[in-house]
Amino acid sequence: MEHKIIPVNIVMTYPVRWDQYKVFRDFLQNFYDAAGFQHWKDSFQYKYENKTLSMWIDGIDFSYEWLLHIGASTKTADSLHNAGYFGEGFKIASLCAVRDFAWKVRMASGDWKLDVISTKQRIDNHEIDMLAYDIKDRSYQKTSRLELYPIKTNEFQLFKNVILSFYFYGNPILGEKIWEGKEGAVYTWNKNVYPECLPYTSDYKRKGVVFCSYQMLGSNPFGLAVCLHKYKKEDRERRSLYSFEVVEVFESISYYISSYGAMCVLEKMRRYWNSTPRKHIDIHSWSSVISNFIRKTAASPETSRQFCKKYPNLLCIKPVKTVRDRNRRGQAKAWMAAQDRKYLLVQEGFSRLGYPTLEEVCEQQGGFVVNDLADEQEEMGFEILENVVKLIYDDFFPIEKGMPERKIIQNDDASYHGMAKVYKTAKAVFNSRGIAIRYDIREIYLKRVVFKQGGYYDALATYIHEMCHVFGGDSSNAFSFALTIAMEKLLSNYEVVELFKKKWDSVFAGIN
Repeated sequence: MEHKIIPVNIVMTYPVRWDQYKVFRDFLQNFYDAAGFQHWKDSFQYKYENKTLSMWIDGIDFSYEWLLHIGASTKTADSLHNAGYFGEGFKIASLCAVRDFAWKVRMASGDWKLDVISTKQRIDNHEIDMLAYDIKDRSYQKTSRLELYPIKTNEFQLFKNVILSFYFYGNPILGEKIWEGKEGAVYTWNKNVYPECLPYTSDYKRKGVVFCSYQMLGSNPFGLAVCLHKYKKEDRERRSLYSFEVVEVFESISYYISSYGAMCVLEKMRRYWNSTPRKHIDIHSWSSVISNFIRKTAASPETSRQFCKKYPNLLCIKPVKTVRDRNRRGQAKAWMAAQDRKYLLVQEGFSRLGYPTLEEVCEQQGGFVVNDLADEQEEMGFEILENVVKLIYDDFFPIEKGMPERKIIQNDDASYHGMAKVYKTAKAVFNSRGIAIRYDIREIYLKRVVFKQGGYYDALATYIHEMCHVFGGDSSNAFSFALTIAMEKLLSNYEVVELFKKKWDSVFAGIN
């Protein structure tokens, strides 16, 4: 029997440290690349007995010369359909297995078999331990087999879990198939199968899986198993994808996927339907990915119809750029909140599917303020409210500049009960309570329906609320703080409030 020892030209002290997961993964990868993902489940076999782990594929053999060189492997001839990246797998995996875990490694294929050993070599008058193969002839068998010994029970369990990190038909991690093409595939995800040892993206936890170049490299937050077959991973030592890389994978899939598949994925991504970039370039944003899946869904009239039928209450929102836009957006949101029909706001891209904007529907339903001038009685009502403010809030609001112009909201369906038109001041001043006055109020609008007998308290509270906008918008802390103080001042001036109530009632007597 011919016997020869061939150094692999890797010193045993070569500074690479793979954990057992990576060692198993790269041993498996050689078999996986030989079988292909379509036939992996039926072709690959393994057995664990007496601390020996054997794995093999029948019907496949190759020359051991492929195992001698860094950067060379049996997959070189078909680089589009394999799980590898650098071609170093068997050599480095063998080094770490023998050196770090004290495993015996034996490989056999065709008419040869080898044991992974170390051997002495002299380099510059120094004796160096080198990784080597002890190769022997055997009777020809069209089978490739790898044996590892001694393997503990927990290591064997790890090995079985590593198998799940490869994309193949029948992988229990994969649920129902949504779409498959030559570029990749999308499945639902079997949430009951996700061993702790498998890679995941820390931002997304274990809520879905991502396969790149046929290996699991990360997770996603949508309960999907997404597989992008052609993918270049530059950093072999980093096991899992960053969140922005997962976004890139979904974006790549969005260009290939069918309309039906895009619709299914879009449904899973519902929590991000209203996502917008936080800055001009935002690599973590799902916004453009959502837009791509919308575009693909809209490409088919049938899937577009199905989606709109299932989700009839979506309203698009466009970016607001002007003060007028912000004002209309605020009114429209207030109108929407008052509706019995529950709408969901989504990004502008959904208009491709035929959805209207929030402002369009609000306007159709008469939700925007339609203003009018106050009539004689309403002017008297405004004057009563202004006199209350002058008596109670002379050191609180900047009323020395004069009171705001009086305006009426004439449409009953308008979202706002009252509204103030404000303008930012050139320089903030402070009132007697030390609160910064940052805005001028030029106009105050009150709904026509409050000008009636019994409408005094409603009108007064609304008027004071609108006056408080000299301190800030509804959501600002300054506004909330000022409104609290304003209401306290109102309650502590009960006699003044009641005095002007009598005047109000006399003006609007009999008007309901």
